[in-house]
Amino acid sequence: MKIFKRKGRDYYYYRTGAGGKNWVCTFETDRGKALAMARNHQRAASGGLTVEDVFKVLLFKLDALPKKLREAQRIEYGQRLMQVKPETLAFSEAWAKWLAMPNKSKHGNPAPNTIKGYAAIWRRFEKWATGKKIGHLHEVTEKQAQDYMTDLWASGISERTYMAHLKQLRAMFRTLRLQAGILLNPFAEVQKMELGTQSREAFTPEQLQTICSKVTGDWRYMVGIGIYTGLRLIDAVHLKWENIGDSIKVVPQKVKRRKNKPGQKREVTIPIHPALALLLAELRRKRRGKAEGYLFPALVREYAKGNAYVPAAFIRFLKDECGIETTADIEDGVQRKRRANVLGFHALRHSFVSMCAENKIPMTTIQDIVGHESLAMTQYYAHAEDAAKQTAIKLLPDVFNPPQK
Repeated sequence: MKIFKRKGRDYYYYRTGAGGKNWVCTFETDRGKALAMARNHQRAASGGLTVEDVFKVLLFKLDALPKKLREAQRIEYGQRLMQVKPETLAFSEAWAKWLAMPNKSKHGNPAPNTIKGYAAIWRRFEKWATGKKIGHLHEVTEKQAQDYMTDLWASGISERTYMAHLKQLRAMFRTLRLQAGILLNPFAEVQKMELGTQSREAFTPEQLQTICSKVTGDWRYMVGIGIYTGLRLIDAVHLKWENIGDSIKVVPQKVKRRKNKPGQKREVTIPIHPALALLLAELRRKRRGKAEGYLFPALVREYAKGNAYVPAAFIRFLKDECGIETTADIEDGVQRKRRANVLGFHALRHSFVSMCAENKIPMTTIQDIVGHESLAMTQYYAHAEDAAKQTAIKLLPDVFNPPQK
C-alpha cells in the first residue's frame, strides 16, 4: 500500500475505492506510523481485524483529533456503546429503584413531604421522556436534558422551582448510574439559573412587643435567643447548655469555611444580654436545674423529622396568635411574581442587626456577633474585641420588659 503527502499538508494519506478515487487521512506525520495505520484500515475494511484491533484503530483516530473535539467524540462513542449494555433501567422502574436506595440523599432520609415533591419532579420528567419515546435512563442524552429543562422553563415556573427540578434530576441520575448503565449524567452540564435575591424583613418594634407578650413555652426562650443573639433557627434549636457560660459560644451550622484554616468552622462568641440572662435562668429552673444536653430537646426532635416543621410552627404562631402577615409578593425573575414568606424566625436575626445599628453599634462588632463570613465585609472591618461586643449587647433595649409610659 502506498502512502503520500498532499501539497501543503503535514499528514500522510492513502487511497481507497475503485481506481483510488477516495483519499483518506491517517492523521500521522511519521511515515512508519502512517503506513501501519493505512494497513490496519485496509484490513478492517476487508474483515481481517478483530474487535480489539478495530478498537485500537478507533483510539488512534480519537487521539489524533483536537483536544476539545476528542473529548466530545469519546463521550459520544461511549454513550453509543453503553446503549447496548445489559445494565439498563426503564423509566417505569426508576422511581421505585431510587426510593429504595440507602444513599439517595447526602442529607439522610428525606421527610415524607420532601419525597412527595421529588415524586412530582420525576413524574413530570418521565411523562416528557415517554412522549419522546425514551424508554430507559441510559438513552437520555445531554441535548435531551437541555430540551427538557427548556420545556420546563417555558411552562412559566419560577427560577427557584427550575433549580429544584434540576438539582433533583441530577441527583437521581447520579445515584442510579450503576443500576442504569449511565456513562455520563445528562443533567450535569445543564446551565444553572441565577436565583433572584429574596427580600427578607425585620420585625417592627410593635411587632416584637406583640410577639414577646404572647409567646409561651419553649418558643418564649427561643424568641429571646433570636432577638438578643441573632442566631439562625438551626443554631438556636440545637443550642446546648455546654455552649452557655458568661457568653454563648457556638459554631454556626450554616457558615462558610475559613480560607486561612481549611476544614475548620469559625466559633462565634456572643455576650448575654441581661434580659436573655433572666430568660435562661428561668429556663434552667423549669428544667429543674439540669444544665446538660440540648436546651430544647422537643424542638430538636421536631427538627429531625424535617427542617420545615419547626419554622412552620413559628410562622403559624405569628399568624394565628399575633395577627402578623408573614408573606408578600416577591419578584422571581422574568417569569412571574410569587408569594413568599418574608417574616419568620430569621426575621429575628434581621431585627437583632437592625437594633444594633439603631443603637450606633459599629458594623465590625455586629459582623463578629452574627458570624458573617462575607469577604466584602471582612475587607472593610477588623475583628471586634470581646469587651466591645459586651458593651454593644448591653445597649440593646429590653423588648420583653419595655419601660412603662
